[in-house]
Amino acid sequence: MIRRAALLLVALILLAACSDEAPAPSGDPPILTSFEALPKQLATVVLTATPTPVLVGGETVAITVPTPTPGPPQPSATLTPYVGVFLGEPTSESGEPAPTLAPYVFGGATGGSAVIASGVVGAGGEGGACSFAVGAVVANAYNRDAALRERLGCPVGSGASIAALATQPFERGIMVWRGDVRQIYALATSGQFWQVADSWSEGMPADDPAFNAPPGVIQPVRGFGLVWRSNAAIRDALGWGTQPEASVAGFWQDFERGAMFSTGGTVYALFTAEGRHSGPLAP
Repeated sequence: MIRRAALLLVALILLAACSDEAPAPSGDPPILTSFEALPKQLATVVLTATPTPVLVGGETVAITVPTPTPGPPQPSATLTPYVGVFLGEPTSESGEPAPTLAPYVFGGATGGSAVIASGVVGAGGEGGACSFAVGAVVANAYNRDAALRERLGCPVGSGASIAALATQPFERGIMVWRGDVRQIYALATSGQFWQVADSWSEGMPADDPAFNAPPGVIQPVRGFGLVWRSNAAIRDALGWGTQPEASVAGFWQDFERGAMFSTGGTVYALFTAEGRHSGPLAP
């Protein structure tokens, strides 16, 4: 019985294959139980008469974009320095007047400092530079104080060391004796300044017993004493002496409107026209 059913099934399949029309399926679709049970279908491939050739293999060439080569570097413009002396009136290329520069005048002494001046070096006269350099021992005090320079003006000579010099400290100032010109200078700490001729000479009283000094201070003697006792304004401004007078070495230089001198490691400026002084100043 089973054999006869199988033969019948094979006959039906062969008839369906030979038929022009596929029979319409009926009933439930078959159940696929494995990969071999999948339905098979033939595909028809039609080749063209002139197929497009395909290149296989061959040399592979890498295409690279050329990098532009930069040109040689251009040198930067540089200024050519010139050192020399220029003659004639200074002018600029644009035609505008050239700025006025302040030259430096250097002292001739070894270790001298620069003196700031305006105008043309060595011109002298009104609006010109100083014809003489400021002495090295007082130059720093002169240069660092513009007001002092304005009050003193320019030196009227080169200055000189003074061997015949004596000083005496007081309660409120100092007295200075300049032996080469026989002048005495009284400088009070208030800024007042007096210049008095030294009229004392040997054989005159050195002091005055009427002036009895309190303990710890002394009465000045000789030339200082005569000026001190004869001028109440000086006596009241300076007070009593604190130490005896002593001979010292120093430097002196005269200016247009005063003088500068150095003694004992300090510097003083005398403004003759004003009757005032400035000091002691650091050298």
